[in-house]
Amino acid sequence: MLMEGLLSDGAEMRVSLAEHDNRLWSASLNDDEHPRGEDEFLWHLGSRLPWKRCAAGDGSELLKAAAAQLSDYFAGRRMSFDLPLDLRGTQFQVRVWEELMRIPFGGTRSYSDVAESIGQPKACRAVGSANGRNNLPIFIPCHRVLAAGGKLGGFTGGIGLKKRLLAHEAAAIAAS
Repeated sequence: MLMEGLLSDGAEMRVSLAEHDNRLWSASLNDDEHPRGEDEFLWHLGSRLPWKRCAAGDGSELLKAAAAQLSDYFAGRRMSFDLPLDLRGTQFQVRVWEELMRIPFGGTRSYSDVAESIGQPKACRAVGSANGRNNLPIFIPCHRVLAAGGKLGGFTGGIGLKKRLLAHEAAAIAAS
């Protein structure tokens, strides 16, 4: 499912979603600066499972709920998500992703902070690697993790999109 919304800066944001076994399986973010087509999203999903396209508003109840929650997020009315997620990864990656979901809306943590909070203070690079393998950006808010000294670090959607997401969350907090 492809859904679209506007962030607080007024620029369009697109999110492609996939679900399997009634769990959100994958999400892909893109905007005009970092376009990612639906075909590329399907390619990244792989061919092990049969995927089918559906228009926004169509699809399973889970995809409809995810689209509705994303719409609320884009409108600044939702600060966390309440959806079943398929966390496919190593035990370490899943621990990192669970910790990322504890970072509050509008907040940030460093890779070092996350490593410390999961009891592995020397695993900063491994945290960064787990962050980069996150298949559910926004739902697992990897955009809230910064490099040392407050630098933005990387983001699969591009640094510009990471900046926009952080600014969107700051604007939503300021407006509430």
